[in-house]
Amino acid sequence: MRYVPEAYGYCKRKGIEYARPDGKPLRMTLYMPEDGGQASRPGMVLIHGGAWILGTRYQQAWYCRQFARAGFVVMTVDYRLMPRFAFPKCLHDCKAAVRWLRLHADELGVNPNRIVSFGASAGGHLAALLAATRPEDGLEGDENPGPSSSICAAVSLYGAVDLTCYRDLPSRGPLRRATTRFMVDFSGREAISPPGTTWEKASPITYASDKTAPILFVHGKKDFLVHFEQSRRFHARLRELGVPAEFIALDNRGHGFDYVHWGERRSIFRKMLAFLAARIESHAPESPTCESIQEPRALDNERAAGDGMAG
Repeated sequence: MRYVPEAYGYCKRKGIEYARPDGKPLRMTLYMPEDGGQASRPGMVLIHGGAWILGTRYQQAWYCRQFARAGFVVMTVDYRLMPRFAFPKCLHDCKAAVRWLRLHADELGVNPNRIVSFGASAGGHLAALLAATRPEDGLEGDENPGPSSSICAAVSLYGAVDLTCYRDLPSRGPLRRATTRFMVDFSGREAISPPGTTWEKASPITYASDKTAPILFVHGKKDFLVHFEQSRRFHARLRELGVPAEFIALDNRGHGFDYVHWGERRSIFRKMLAFLAARIESHAPESPTCESIQEPRALDNERAAGDGMAG
């Protein structure tokens, strides 16, 4: 199968319910390549940003179209948002989406061993969590039980991947205290144990291991909402662990640069596609039908201070 920009046309299927946690319907849109019904296509769960408090599955339509034209079956999802739903509800929903894609892999022509994630900003945070967390972390949720929620690669576009930086920042500046309060609400509202680990529990970098799926980090050095140092640290940690992660650091670019710098967006998309294609082709073909639940992993409380705010 070719992974070439605009190799295919695409079609959409809108408003499909993929989960109903506590009676709340969650919907998604499928973008599918018009490739003559070719089987064994890669699947993607694409996650929107919006500081976990706003946004919809429609806001990343450009990426949905481009990945579908390249041969991916793209599932772009709505998930539960703040302030009503704090972490880990949003992650539960994203994992339910991966499992839904596996449950429907045959009818969609998706290879269940070739599922990846993509997210921007808060969506990048969730895409990275899909890559890093495992069943023993106790973050799976209850929807669509049975199949694994594992993925074989992720793209985190200016994602918030180390939330401890918000705890460690000095309380000064017009937005620092408001940001800290918001992050406490997001990461600490749920009864998370052990005590004192709420920030770590919600941070993808906490779960870094040699089993983390490869992640491509894309981040602008002028991002003052989610500082690029978060991505740099996580990338460095994964490389230390032997994970083939990659990092694209952009000079003179801030948060959401791809909404205005369209030429650069197309160039970076080609690099995203190359990264995902390499990871898909090298991924071992074991069947990820189910995974056993194990004792939770201990959390590492030591996190370097950073800077930023999730958008």
